Amino acid sequence: MNIKNFTPHIVAVVIFIIINIFMYWPIFMENQELNQNDVIQGKSANQEINEFREQTGEEALWTNSMFSGMPAYLINVQWSGELLKYIPRTIEKIIPTPASHTFIAMLSFYILLLVFKVNPYLAIGGGLAYGLNSFFLISVEAGHIWKVAAISWMPAVLAGIVLAFQKKYLWAFIITALTMALEIRSNHLQITYYLLLVVLVFGLLQLIAAIKNKTLPDFGKAIGVLAIAVLLGLGANLGKVWTAYEYGKYSIRGEAELSSNTESSGGLDRSYAFAWSNGIMEPFTFLIPNFFGGASQEEISTDSDLAKGLQSRGAGTGQIRSFVKNVPTYWGDQPFTSGPYYMGAIIIFLFILGIIFVKGPIKWWLVTASALGIILSWGKNFEVFNYFMFDYFPGYNKFRAVSMTVAMPFLCMPLLGFLGIKELRNANWPKVKKQFLTTIAIAAGLCLLFVIGSFMMGFRGAVDAQLGDQPWLVDLIREQRASMLRTDAFRSFFFIIATGGILYFWKENKLKDGLAIGLVVAVIAIDLIPVSKRYLNEDNFVKENRGELITKTEADKRILQDDGHYRMLNLNNPFNEARTSYYHSSVGGYHGAKMRRYQDLIENHLQNEMSIMVEKLRSGDSDLSNFGIINMLNTKYIKFGNQAGQVIPNQQANGNAWFVEEVKTVSNPDEEIEKLGNINTKQEAVVNTDRFDLSQEVISKGEIELISYAPNELIYTSNNNSNGLAVFSEIYYPKGWKAYIDGKETDILQVNYVLRGLEIPSGNHEIRFDFKPDAYFIGNKVMLGSSIVIFILLIGGLAYQIRKSL
Repeated sequence: MNIKNFTPHIVAVVIFIIINIFMYWPIFMENQELNQNDVIQGKSANQEINEFREQTGEEALWTNSMFSGMPAYLINVQWSGELLKYIPRTIEKIIPTPASHTFIAMLSFYILLLVFKVNPYLAIGGGLAYGLNSFFLISVEAGHIWKVAAISWMPAVLAGIVLAFQKKYLWAFIITALTMALEIRSNHLQITYYLLLVVLVFGLLQLIAAIKNKTLPDFGKAIGVLAIAVLLGLGANLGKVWTAYEYGKYSIRGEAELSSNTESSGGLDRSYAFAWSNGIMEPFTFLIPNFFGGASQEEISTDSDLAKGLQSRGAGTGQIRSFVKNVPTYWGDQPFTSGPYYMGAIIIFLFILGIIFVKGPIKWWLVTASALGIILSWGKNFEVFNYFMFDYFPGYNKFRAVSMTVAMPFLCMPLLGFLGIKELRNANWPKVKKQFLTTIAIAAGLCLLFVIGSFMMGFRGAVDAQLGDQPWLVDLIREQRASMLRTDAFRSFFFIIATGGILYFWKENKLKDGLAIGLVVAVIAIDLIPVSKRYLNEDNFVKENRGELITKTEADKRILQDDGHYRMLNLNNPFNEARTSYYHSSVGGYHGAKMRRYQDLIENHLQNEMSIMVEKLRSGDSDLSNFGIINMLNTKYIKFGNQAGQVIPNQQANGNAWFVEEVKTVSNPDEEIEKLGNINTKQEAVVNTDRFDLSQEVISKGEIELISYAPNELIYTSNNNSNGLAVFSEIYYPKGWKAYIDGKETDILQVNYVLRGLEIPSGNHEIRFDFKPDAYFIGNKVMLGSSIVIFILLIGGLAYQIRKSL
């Protein structure tokens, strides 16, 4: 075995580690952490689950911490059969998260380029380009950890697939099974779905080529190998996929039940899904980062023309410093943004190079997939195509924030770019010199074209309307936006000319291979790092990122004096925050896939009751008896601030369970949600008898008490003189919950649109609810078996390769 063969790979790993240390210096050297909003929200949502695990050693498969109750495996459940988790965890022992995801992204893309036989040292540049673009690092900064984990494994999955069509079936099978398992394990099905779209385009073009070249048997063999590998990778995550699929039918990603919801037909509401849509011109941020002004609010220099304009209008030094810290520079179509998606001027230049120099199906695959990703990212701004995709293409309507489809061009465009360098390296220079110079002219000319065009562009943003009474200030901001575009356009022009010059002199034999490749890699890093540092820098790191979020407030302390099982309603943006969930069972929460029926309840009743409640409390009236929906959710405390005096005990909460005196029957969800708003939830209940059978007509009151609470099990005692219907202030979910009366299983009814109900015979009884979903327990066993097979294949493949090289 020749150690020299491994030298470039060792160099690549070392460079990737060094770059990650530089990018995440406070984590490595100063014991700091990223202050990531979504991670912080996640820690709050996870708290009940974590506490149950620590106390019992078991998994809480259900949690009451958010939205009055939902499956915990959508939040944070550990799977004992998930052996593949030890691969990323081992990497994290050396490179802490989130730097580990950036490292994996770089290494993954490096492997993909090696599969295409790109020079290993040049492939290092590809790894840097993939891991350092602002789309990836802004996602890191925001705390979208599952998203970046899924993005980081995408190139490695492609590597395995490409190997199959290169007839390297053994490693194609091993790599595809392993990386597909790790991709799915990342638990961001939206990114995995976009990877599937890239693969579908690849497969279609390979099929066309196979038909044309009469190589259908080879195509079939490759598909067969990959199909088995993907199934194995899926098996290693079966529990996760099964539970997500099962829950999806009942979530906001499933079919709407109310006829008033005309936007959702088996998926998300269209307006919700397309809220974050790129403008038609927004992909030009791939080339020029500040094309649309950067982030929603940018800090501008106190020496800028904007600051000088403020000074000329009489603003004081303090006012100027305060204003320039958060200037509304973004003027694109999205509601707000944390920063532009900058792929790199050099990468765009190389992509154009690839279009000109690369031939065959590979080029058309990467161009088509890139174009598809860009078009899909336009969302509502290109209705004719994207609404068709949303309404008819399988699975596409399950995902929101369609601007995220730029993950496709961010994967495909750098790949074509580096394949372009590979082809240029092997090309006959005199024959292609003119084409090469044309490529430089196109890429650099675009930058200059936008510099000229900036003098004719309006730079009008939606936020400008908020400054309508100060037109002079709006004009200053628009001038600032224009200046930012021009500055970055010249910056991109410089990097394109510099890279083009390196490649030119390389082909002119003025630069040796090693030096030319090293310079290309260096300028890619120099291009990307400063832009990404605009949005991921030392300001994003903190010593104790949990303190502010998790420290008990005086309001928390007052509520926690009550050690019962109840819920709390935070009147401050309750359905878009999870901080409440750290210490309390919350009526609200923060999650992208809440239950569909609970969302209906929020929109049709809860928001209205909250608005009335706020006005009532402001008037000094603390009688909460008329808030039937809030009370049926056992909302024992209402909070409107963090002080002890900003907590309102609700004596009118219905409790954990209660018998009702009358049942209102309906025959469809529309009647059900409407009737719910017109009943006394303490005495009456609504049941859809088209779905659930009531075996008794006469019901009576009784007593029922919760005597034991755990996320997966609730135990009650009841006492009623005759048969009765009990309503339980727990969310109805049919996949896993079972009810037992004195040890005998009984049917669970869905009452009051979202809650559980039981018909209870007369007498004294013990009632138990257990949550034991088959998807978890069976899926976990399949995961264990599949993971073992993948590890055996990986170890066997490595042993075979080592023995072969000796």
